[in-house]
Amino acid sequence: MKKIALLVFSTLFLFSKCDQSKQEKKAQINSEKYSIEDESKGIQTDTLLTKKITSKIPKSEEFPIKILNATLLKNSYSHHKDIKITYKNLSSKSIKAIKLNWFCLNAFEEPASGNYFYGEGNFKGNIIDLIKPGQTKSEIWEDFSTDADKIIHVTVYYIVYNDGTKWKLQKDKTAL
Repeated sequence: MKKIALLVFSTLFLFSKCDQSKQEKKAQINSEKYSIEDESKGIQTDTLLTKKITSKIPKSEEFPIKILNATLLKNSYSHHKDIKITYKNLSSKSIKAIKLNWFCLNAFEEPASGNYFYGEGNFKGNIIDLIKPGQTKSEIWEDFSTDADKIIHVTVYYIVYNDGTKWKLQKDKTAL
């Protein structure tokens, strides 16, 4: 009888400790999420650079997606980082697919390593989701980098509209 009581109490003790550590980990994960740039400016880091970009892209018709925010997230189950990109459809058409890339630096101001220690700061992502005109959405790419510390820029370079037409970034234009 003593053995059964000891077994029951030790099991309850272990389960209560497991539940507490899960709650502590969730709290730690929530506190470790951080935004790389000021949300009011999106991911723009230099006002001079921002002015150049704005002057190169005068109309929203020429650039149908606006990147509102890019955030690095600390991963809960590995040392790899996730990236969350928030974007808005500025065009008058529904979009069904987007190709984009982003460039990150590590703490030493060198190009960040990728998931398998390659990538040299450049990373690509695809979004295949219906985005209606004026709609804002977010997408998360998990485990994209091992040492990314700062997002330098995010560029949308190819869009497929719902009606089948396509938009491609011209080489002389750059966007954050």
